[in-house]
Amino acid sequence: MTTVWGLILIALAAYHGAWLLAWAVGLRREARRTDATPRLADADLPTITVVVPARDEEDTIGPCVDSILATDYPREKLEVIVVDDDSSDTTPAVVRQRMTATAALVPAGDELPEAEWDESEGGGRLRLVQIPENRRRARAHKKRAIEKAVAHARGELILTTDADCVVPRGWPRALAAQFEGDEIAFVSGPVAYVVRPEDGLFVRFQALDFFGVMACGAGGIGIGQPHLANGANVGYRRETFEALGGFSGIDHVTSGDDELLMQKIAYTTPLDIRFCADPSATVLTTPVYTASEFLHQRKRWASKSLNYPLRLKVMLGGLVAFYFALTATLIAAPFVPALWPWLLGALAIKAATELPVLVPAARRFGQTHLIPVFPLHLLLHGPQSLLVGVLGPLGGFQWKGRTLDQ
Repeated sequence: MTTVWGLILIALAAYHGAWLLAWAVGLRREARRTDATPRLADADLPTITVVVPARDEEDTIGPCVDSILATDYPREKLEVIVVDDDSSDTTPAVVRQRMTATAALVPAGDELPEAEWDESEGGGRLRLVQIPENRRRARAHKKRAIEKAVAHARGELILTTDADCVVPRGWPRALAAQFEGDEIAFVSGPVAYVVRPEDGLFVRFQALDFFGVMACGAGGIGIGQPHLANGANVGYRRETFEALGGFSGIDHVTSGDDELLMQKIAYTTPLDIRFCADPSATVLTTPVYTASEFLHQRKRWASKSLNYPLRLKVMLGGLVAFYFALTATLIAAPFVPALWPWLLGALAIKAATELPVLVPAARRFGQTHLIPVFPLHLLLHGPQSLLVGVLGPLGGFQWKGRTLDQ
């Protein structure tokens, strides 16, 4: 019986490893393609609307907006729409302060037509849209916020980031360069956690895990099987979003304003997906600092998996089966010594196939300081992924002061 179990474990580890190696190839592919993509002259750059959904973000929305307005994109081609999702704090007031400060810098003729002023405040580079109607919604609040912002947008491209993020100076230009053909409809970009010197193993483990998810998502795009993206750094054509009815068909799910939209484009249209592997496009965000916040965050991320296309469900099912077998063996090995060789073999396969993704990605995006945490990640990644993979689709997570069931 031990031998049969061990062979199953090794087979599942090989299945998991095959995907990791494929994603390593895909990541290298996207990096080479990004490096070969020429930057556009200012005259050739498309107009962009950056959408920032925000709920109770008074401490972070100011730095976020400031970072976007400080980018090197031509000012006449960039606008920012902050969508206040029924905040109970001073988030709208912080945005209005920035609107007042930038109002004197509005170029002549840059105002919105009067007909489009019905629900938005401001007529320059920074505008505010409020959606108190979200208090009547049971889920998909962020998706509704984005849809409403897109309805007010003037940009050819929509870029989204989160209110607790800071974007680098070259971010819009780097993403815009990836839309080099009309067939490219969606671009995902890199996101990384800010790790402070005083942060301990919990935050560092979390940062490595988060970064690994981003790298694997990039690799999936590189092999033509897009599965993961992060709404803190994505871009898409406004006309594509509108032609697909926005988030229709996926608006019953709280999460998924990023990857479910990407999958909708990738698997229902002939349009293409790209990953921007330019380090200057890396958006920075902060980790969570308690186990409870971490669990709710990861459950929310996993909650959308039942809405993946069938091919991705099959892939994900195989990975979850490996995490189950690995976790069960980790628990049983101290009591069944015969399992140790099989467990060590599975961990060796896992390490040998994960490092080819993590190490090159860490070097490219300046995250090599996280690699020393890899031994801990090697042991805990399987149990953690199994836990959230099972609990996520069950719902019952908290997000922005709301308790949601999916």
